[in-house]
Amino acid sequence: MLTAAFLWFVAAAPAADAPRPVAAPDPLVAISAPPVDQASSFWQMVIEQQLIIRVPARRSPINNFAAERSTPRREIELPIVWKEKKAPKCVAMRNIMGMQAVQRDSIDLITRQKQRLRAQLNRGCRALDFYAGFYMQGSKDGKLCEDRDEIHARTGAKCEIDKFRLMVPVHDNEDD
Repeated sequence: MLTAAFLWFVAAAPAADAPRPVAAPDPLVAISAPPVDQASSFWQMVIEQQLIIRVPARRSPINNFAAERSTPRREIELPIVWKEKKAPKCVAMRNIMGMQAVQRDSIDLITRQKQRLRAQLNRGCRALDFYAGFYMQGSKDGKLCEDRDEIHARTGAKCEIDKFRLMVPVHDNEDD
């Protein structure tokens, strides 16, 4: 009889490898944040925003190697002769449509108003580095200014603009 009672007791007891019942989780309680001791702790959040604007290069036979050869023209077009005039110290970035590297140390910016501004690059900068266009970092006032802002080439070169000059086409009938 003792053996039957023992077997009945062992069968009723939970096995050692059987999963034990999980206790119910504690209810969620809203806990208020501890009071902020202004002398000992500070919270700071910094949000940085950077705007990079790409200015494409205007395609010409010099930098467009994939262009097909054009048929010879009947009329020979004379190259445009430009005269430099005084220009503003800053140009609105939103007005710059494109650029063209034309001289050794300067690039021409083409604006939405169909004007051409020559940007003289600082000493040691070559316009050839900017043959594929350039990038400029947005400023707070939204302008590209001489002796302040830099332009960045895709090749890694970066140059400051020394001076802007307004380029005006000279016609044959003008007397200077």
